[in-house]
Amino acid sequence: MKTFLITTSTLVITLAAVLGTISKANAEEFIGFGQGGIDPGWGVINYPTIKHTPSNTNSISTYAELAYYTPTGFTGTKRDQFEFWVGTNIGYQNTHGMSNGSPFGVSFPGIGIEYYYGIIQPRGLAGSPGYVSFWTSPTLSVAFPNGSAKSAGFGAGANQFSYGFSDANYIQIGRFAATINPIAFNFASRDLNATSVGNGGLEKLRGGLSVTLMDAAVGYQATNELFLGIHHEYNIFNMSASDFKESREASIGPSFTFLGFAKQGLYLNGNLDFDYYTSPGLRHSVAIALAIAKTL
Repeated sequence: MKTFLITTSTLVITLAAVLGTISKANAEEFIGFGQGGIDPGWGVINYPTIKHTPSNTNSISTYAELAYYTPTGFTGTKRDQFEFWVGTNIGYQNTHGMSNGSPFGVSFPGIGIEYYYGIIQPRGLAGSPGYVSFWTSPTLSVAFPNGSAKSAGFGAGANQFSYGFSDANYIQIGRFAATINPIAFNFASRDLNATSVGNGGLEKLRGGLSVTLMDAAVGYQATNELFLGIHHEYNIFNMSASDFKESREASIGPSFTFLGFAKQGLYLNGNLDFDYYTSPGLRHSVAIALAIAKTL
């Protein structure tokens, strides 16, 4: 394994773009995620994200997804269910005048499958005394190269295959609810294009293994339609088999889920994340992440 020192402005901006797109490839959890029982058929989901890193690095993007939910899974009952999806990330990130960069781009066109299994099937009305629900939902995803060789702007550093695995678990006891993903893996293979690493050198860089630890959204059912709580995640980027130096980012902040439009098949979730720790050399960021799902 070789690790390139971050010594040139080109590589610094490329690394920033890679961190942003890896974060989005592993979409964070929201209160209520990980549970099945969704009406079978088609749905569209958007994951808009706005992120600001002082002093002047900004990005706005959305992962747009078309999903299909099966009537059942292996059991032939409502106890389990599959979700299949295709999607891609579309967005903007400022380039700070880099010549080989466009602020607009696409990253991580991909496919995925999620399996929902009800370990404890709920009975009664959600939020009522004695109500218990427990779901687990392992997920596999594959993202494809975006075809971009630029070194800055949204989609820079995403011209490679990447593979993800996670397992979200949804637990609700009475009015307390939590979606917890203990560990999620993402492996980014070697870029299909070469990137300047200084001194005139060009290399096809590999992102390698990144993990997200304790991605959890925990909350309280304040009303029949509104959950309020807190979200947390801890990212370790490029921790193994990578050409980049390992870096870390941890964030925490308020979270909500709103079900007031559920009868119309519309579901709203949101997190406001503040970095409370980053590796030396990285700046703390603030991000707004939403999930907007609509059944068709």
